[in-house]
Amino acid sequence: MTEKRVIGNIFALFIVITMPVPARKKSRSAVRRRRSHDHLTAQTIGLCQTCQAPLQQHRACKSCGMYKGHSVLDVSRQTRRTIKKAKTAPVHDDHTHDKDVVSAKPTLPKPKKKKAS
Repeated sequence: MTEKRVIGNIFALFIVITMPVPARKKSRSAVRRRRSHDHLTAQTIGLCQTCQAPLQQHRACKSCGMYKGHSVLDVSRQTRRTIKKAKTAPVHDDHTHDKDVVSAKPTLPKPKKKKAS
């Protein structure tokens, strides 16, 4: 009885489940006809009515927070944050890097000597 189970399990390993396959190759025109709608379209970008900043259509302005003449976003926090970042950002006018001489070998801490007891 156990031999039948073993033989049955061995045959179960060799059963191949096949997936459906197209009957024939699609022609170039059929493929291109199907792909004709896959192209990307450029986004339409307009100008904000109040601050003239570039803006995606039907969206609130990120710089002034207005949408169709109404204030819908509180941008005062964002404005304060960007001003604060601009003040604290380091200015990299000097790019000579002569002062920052980096050695080729990294320095490792020296191992402590063990005391002889």
